[in-house]
Amino acid sequence: MKSVISMPLEKKQKVENIIHQLANLVSTRSESHHGLLSGLAGHLLFLYKAHEYNPDWVDETLFAQKLDKLQEELEEQTLELSTGLAGQAWFLEYLNQANQEDYEVDLLEDVDALFADALNHKPWRGEIEYVLGLGGYAPYAARRMRYSDQQALYSVIVQGFESTASRLENGHITWSQPSQSVYRLDQECLDQPEYNLGLAHGVPGIIAALLPALEIPALKSQVTELVQGACDWLLTQQIEDTDSLSCFSSCASHPHETSRLGWCYGDLTIAMVLARAGQALDRPSYVEQALKVALKNIPRDVTSGYVKDAGLCHGYVGVMTIYQALNQLMPHPQLEEVVTTWLDHALEQFEQQGLEAFYFFSGLSKSYEEDFGLLTGYSGIGLCLLGVLNDDLSWIDSMLMA
Repeated sequence: MKSVISMPLEKKQKVENIIHQLANLVSTRSESHHGLLSGLAGHLLFLYKAHEYNPDWVDETLFAQKLDKLQEELEEQTLELSTGLAGQAWFLEYLNQANQEDYEVDLLEDVDALFADALNHKPWRGEIEYVLGLGGYAPYAARRMRYSDQQALYSVIVQGFESTASRLENGHITWSQPSQSVYRLDQECLDQPEYNLGLAHGVPGIIAALLPALEIPALKSQVTELVQGACDWLLTQQIEDTDSLSCFSSCASHPHETSRLGWCYGDLTIAMVLARAGQALDRPSYVEQALKVALKNIPRDVTSGYVKDAGLCHGYVGVMTIYQALNQLMPHPQLEEVVTTWLDHALEQFEQQGLEAFYFFSGLSKSYEEDFGLLTGYSGIGLCLLGVLNDDLSWIDSMLMA
């Protein structure tokens, strides 16, 4: 298999050993919920990719039992991505597409109709972000769109974002966090606009959610206006202080605050969104700005990047994979090199601490805890490590990264 980076055999074997250990742990884990980000669907995604790399690492009978459980209880699920049907259905479609010869086009047609009906509110009054809100239905719609007509579902998603957009006099477009949002950073002044700059909960995530709809002819003009207006607005949010460690803060109302390195918040996924938008809209200036943002962050380490654990969301293994994805978008020697830097850090931490190096740092308990999920635990870490072995990041669209 092709490796994304030049890797001596000894290092490759160390990575494989870690993945094998993680697969064993996740295989025997029983989860109370089935969500993609922290539950059974995320576990199955990792186990499927681990088995694809080395069939001896995953018990096929046990995998089949877990998959049957997921499918049998779909009707009991809530709808959102985090713990609900949107994430689980994305995973089932990912599996469905894995074997194109046996692809079942009608497997999830009922889910298409369910989502299209449930999201058809104008104006949209719910959450707008990815984890619990409107943006979280886009990965499913975009994945389904590869093999089926998703104009109906994507039309209501676009309609929801259109109805909640703030249009500025200069042509820029943005979205304020709803006053009732659980992800609103300022809970004191709910009547004031709040423009979140994170991929998970903010404007970059909305841009990423809209991008696939550019491929739908009937929506292209409307989506182009939204994406271009939002990217132009996003670029004006850059921190003016050239000495700042980051190019963007976490929120437009805190313009001088340095953001972390991570998927959820920070420069790296903003750069990813700008690069993807630039390529989709044929706007080279967006790609140029994206590369500048990505390269500026390369000198940052775990301390200056506020990295406290290993997970996909905001940990050092996740940072490695984001750089890998950025290098796929905008090939550059420094981006390729920094993937190795973060991989070496992960291996060093594992040598020092064993599996505890991959524990999740809880902001609530202020302690490190074992976590098996995709977003902050073993499943996501395992997927990221597999990615540097085989250059396969085909799953990152589930996280709005493709």
